[in-house]
Order: sequence, then structure tokens, then C-alpha cells
Amino acid sequence: MTKQARRRLIPLLVILAAGSVLLVTVFSDKVGDKTDTPAQTTAVQEQEKPVETSPPANTTVAATPSTPKEDSVKADLPTPFEELHVLQNSQSETPLVLGSLHDIEKWKMQVAFTQTGGGISSIRFADIFETVDGKLAWNKFRKDGGEQPPIDYLYLLVDERIINKTTVPALGAFKLVINDQELKLINASDWKVSSSRSDGVHFEATIADENNTEIAKVYRSWTIDNQYGLQLKQSVQNLTSQNIVVRWVQYGPPSLTVDRSRYMDRRRFRFGWELGNDGHLAPIQSNDIVIEFADAIKEQSATIWPTLDSVEEDDKLSWFAATNRYFALATFPNINKEGKGNRLFTDKVEKITTVVGGVEGSEFVITGLYSPEVTIEGGKKYDLSMGIYAGPLERSLLDNEQPYIALNLRDLVLYQMSSMCAICTFQWLADFLAIVLTTLDHYVVFDWGFSIIILVLIVRTILHPITKKSQINMQRFGKVMQKLKPEIDKLKKKYPNDPKRVQSEQMSLMKQYGVNPLQMLGCLPMFLQMPIWVALYALLYFMFDIRQEPAFFGVFQLLGDWPFLADLSSADHFFGKFTEAKQFLFWNITGINLLPILMGVIFFVQQKYMSPQSMASTPEQASQQKIMRVMMVVLFPLMLYSAPSGLTLYILTSSTVGILESRRIRKHIDNTPIEPKAVTNGADGRKPNNKQGRAWADAMEARRKKVQNKAKKRSFKKRD
Repeated sequence: MTKQARRRLIPLLVILAAGSVLLVTVFSDKVGDKTDTPAQTTAVQEQEKPVETSPPANTTVAATPSTPKEDSVKADLPTPFEELHVLQNSQSETPLVLGSLHDIEKWKMQVAFTQTGGGISSIRFADIFETVDGKLAWNKFRKDGGEQPPIDYLYLLVDERIINKTTVPALGAFKLVINDQELKLINASDWKVSSSRSDGVHFEATIADENNTEIAKVYRSWTIDNQYGLQLKQSVQNLTSQNIVVRWVQYGPPSLTVDRSRYMDRRRFRFGWELGNDGHLAPIQSNDIVIEFADAIKEQSATIWPTLDSVEEDDKLSWFAATNRYFALATFPNINKEGKGNRLFTDKVEKITTVVGGVEGSEFVITGLYSPEVTIEGGKKYDLSMGIYAGPLERSLLDNEQPYIALNLRDLVLYQMSSMCAICTFQWLADFLAIVLTTLDHYVVFDWGFSIIILVLIVRTILHPITKKSQINMQRFGKVMQKLKPEIDKLKKKYPNDPKRVQSEQMSLMKQYGVNPLQMLGCLPMFLQMPIWVALYALLYFMFDIRQEPAFFGVFQLLGDWPFLADLSSADHFFGKFTEAKQFLFWNITGINLLPILMGVIFFVQQKYMSPQSMASTPEQASQQKIMRVMMVVLFPLMLYSAPSGLTLYILTSSTVGILESRRIRKHIDNTPIEPKAVTNGADGRKPNNKQGRAWADAMEARRKKVQNKAKKRSFKKRD
């Protein structure tokens, strides 16, 4: 049974009898023996957490990953050593750095390493900037030929985290369990820098017993594989002549830094896995598992792989990644440049856990990768190598390079909001719009701003027949209502206490002019565009290709580094930025944005030209309609005040084109005389031949029968 099918059965399971519920509970307990659920794991970790110095009251204790205890001691487990320790090493004075921030033709990033756990202390990109202001300032430095600008302008993907005075590097070593005896490898003195060259950084740690007899060695070697790829070659070597049983534990991808240009924080943990183990090479999928950063914070510490579903389905983990708005740090098994090799990660990673650290309000999540427990024969090595992707969520990159193609890492690119918004984001539509916009920018107009405008014209052209018909009906309706207003006023005076009678007579008058409100389709074009707006919103928010890309060939930036429309993925910043965000109702206003204000003006004009005459039969209804119009003009632009300027540009352009279209149709209607039409039944009782007349005749006949039936019911009640 598939996961989707199982989820559909959940409502049925809820209404089962008490006896069935008991059986399900027993079965769940049996499955829980195979793997820990997040709640169970949390409890186990709390019990096994080593004694640490108590943090401040507002600080979350960062429990380090720990190996679950076995229910019974294995009979064939070698006797634990009396004492294990790491042979100490001195601190290296050689900079442990790969790549460069200045030679962008050769290097895309600079990776700094630390002896602390032999892990990564920072990853910074050479040609990707933290903010658009930093990009403009950097370009100005280059143009003026001045000193090298501060590297703080360049994007920092990940850095070291400090938990309870302990430095935790990304992908650093944590501990090694030998014969059921664990030994931490997180200190800088634990690791020796065996070599540090431009092509790689190499660490090793030597483990000895109580007699200083060398028991094992751990090797970690880092190299840059391609522009955003790293290779971590690591192994554990048994230096004895006896078998040893080991389990390797290291830190995995942590929660990435928050994008400074964001107004929403979207950080996630993602998985890719092969479906089932049926002996065939199954496709790798990932769209079912998205763990939001906020959810990981709530869990505090939990096992996030394997899940109960993955155990039941016998799924095999292929990659694991942390993402933010635009970037990813992913780990996966070694695969060559032809895309060949073992795609399974589970032979090296049996379990993935999370741990929360930091002060409330600025928490971060550290993940732990656990290898399975393996036996290493005397003099043999156990390979723990893996590949790393540290780069942008750029589909063109992940779609065209190995091993990313073989691993289906393109699934990391997700144009989707969180929680309930994920359902209505229209991922498939966002993917299609991404193809259209990319094609327009790369091959037609070579500018993202003009590409958005052309997309508007394409959509409006497709919807033109519907829009034209709705506008003709709306404008004709408004003209008829204006003509009939004196007659309707007379009806209201004649039947002041019978609004139903007024409405019925009003419908009869409208029928004479061949106007049917049901055929106006006034809001249909807007409703048809709403999915495009929503999908475009998610697309422009998450699409790396458009990040910090200016509109209209950067013409406003040529006028003195003006930030207006310098980044279509953020607000337009027409008039500077505030030093601190200003609170307005529920929104944080960071500057004066022009496009949302213009959008409100356009909405007002659009209502004036496109809205039909009000059909409100009471002052209360008229007041409600007026309030709705004001909310459309004011509230909608306010909601999109800090939205990507590419989205506001799209809506603004679409509304402007709609006004021009409506104005042309209105001119046509104004030149067409409005005269009564013979749409009632003829003397012979037959319905009129025209389609509209027949529809009205049917509607009025149905209403007449309804009124007669109500009159009969009232008469029967009076008799009783």
C-alpha cells in the first residue's frame, strides 16, 4: 500500500471499534521496536544526555546526538576497552581554506575548515551577495578601482555554531563508538592536520587505549569537486589484529543562515529516497517530506529519519539537505561525474537526529548523522565518504550536472509556501511559469522585467475572449440599470415593504432589455488569474534566477545606484530604506514602495470603469458593497506592500491592460443604443427563438412556479 493510500484510510481508522483500536495500538508498539518515533527518541535522548553545564534560563539545552541503548547486550560484542583516548595534536598555524573569493573565474566559493571536529567553519560565495545593496556597493568598488570591498557583502551560507561553550562545525566529527565505548572527537586537539594544500585539506585522529596502544585511526579529507561541490573522503581504520565494532557519529547539515532580504523565513530539511527495495533502480523522490524549521524547533530533539512510513515501505535514503530561501547544503553518497555509483546513503547513514540550540527567538538546529553499527576486521578500513552540495537552488544547475541528475537533486527546488499555503501554491503552475519566464529572459528580451510584462500580455491574450464577453455584459448591464433607475425607484415606492416583489418586477424589466446578471462573468477573468498570481508569488519569492536581478536592464541603477527595482524578488524600494522597520498594523514597513501604491490607484480606476451599476436593493447592501470596494483598493495593496516587486509589477501591468481593454469595450457599448427586446413568450405560448430570451423565460417561469408554491403553502397554513 502506498503512503497516499494509507493516508486516505486515516479517517476510517478513527471510527473503528474499541477492539480494533486496541489491535492497532499493539501493532504500533511492535513497529516502534524497529525504529524510534520522534517522541520516543526525544525521551531516550533526554535520558542519555551527558551532564553539561547548565545554560541560562532562556537558552535551550543542546543535547548532543547519542546512540540509542540496546535492549540486550550482543553476545558476540568484543570486550570494551578499559580506557580510550585521542592522541593529542597541536593547533595548526596554516590557514585551512579551499577556494577563493577573488578569482571568480576559477572559484565559486571559499570554504574554511577547523581542527574542531575536522569540519567546516564557514562557506562563503565569491559572486553571490547578501543583499542587493551589497551587490551595488561591490560593483562600485570594482568600477572605481578602489580597495577590495568587505567580504561581509558576500553571502555566508553556513558558519560555526556555539552551544554551551562548545563549537559545533558543519559536517564536523562528533564521536566514535568502539566496542560499545564512545569517544568524543569534537576538540581541536583531537585532530592532526596531515596536509593542507590548494587542492585539499586533510585531517586524521589516532585513538589509543589505556596503554597508549593505537587502536584505530580516523581520516577526513576535504576537496572541492566542482563549482559548488565538495568531496569528503573519510574512513575508520582498525589498527589491531582483532575485530572491532564501531559506530560513527558526525554533525550533518545545520539550519542555514536567514536570508537578509527576506520578509518571511523559510528554512527546511529535505530528503530524497528510493522507493522500496524490489531489486530495481527506483526513482528518487522527495516531495513528500518537508520539515519546516519552525517544526524542528518545536520538537527540540527528535529522529527525523527513518520515519515509521520509511520503515514500513523499506525506503532507502539517498540524500539529506538543509535549505533556506535560495540555497541548500546537501549530503549524498559518492557518485562519479557520469552519474554512476551507489545512490544509497543508508549504508553510511542509518539515522538522522535534530538538536535545537541558541536563545529563544534566534534558535538554530543541528543535525546528527549516525552510521549503522559495523564490524571492522583487523587491519581493514570502513569507508564513510560522502559528497556535499553547497550552492544555490538553481534548477538549471541541478538539472544539467552529475551527480545531481542521478540523485534527482532538482527536487530541492521547491516553489511552495508553508503549512496550509503549501496546498494552494500550485507548484505545477509555478514550474510552468518558471520555464516561460526563463525562456523569455534568456532568448527573447534578455530582461526579467520585460519578461514579466510579456507574460502579462500572453495571459491577457488567452483570457481575452472571456474578458471581452464579461465586459460587454457588464457594461451593457450598467447602461441598462442606469436607464431603468427611474422605473426601479417607482417600484421601491410602490412596494416599500415587499423587497421580493420589487426584485421580481426589476427582473421583469431587465428581461425586456435582454440583460441577464448571471451572464456577466464579471469576476471570472480575475478568478482565472488568481492561481497565476499565487503561483507567481511563490515563484518570484523562491526562484534563485531572479534574485537581485534588476528590471529594465538596470536603468534606475545607472542613475546613481538607485535601489528602485534593483531586485525583482524583493520590494521595489522606490524611496530608500528605513534604518529600522516601522510597524503599521500587522506589517513591518522597511521603506516607501511605489508599485503597491500605484496598484491601489489602478484598482480604484479599474472599479470605476469595469464595475456595473449597483444592484443593492437596500441601503445596508449598498454600504456593504462600498466597504468591499474600499477594502479592494486599500487592503489588497497593503497585503502586497512587501511582496516581490516582480509580482506587483505583474498585477499592476495586468490591471492597466485590463483598464485599456475595458475602455475600448465601453466605447463600443456607448455607441450601441439600448432598446427593449421581445424576449417574452409569444401569443401562441412558444418561447422566443433567441438563446438569451429562452433563458430568461425559463428563469421567470421557474420563479413564477416558486411564488405560486409558497402562496399555496401559506393558504394551507391559514386553513389549519
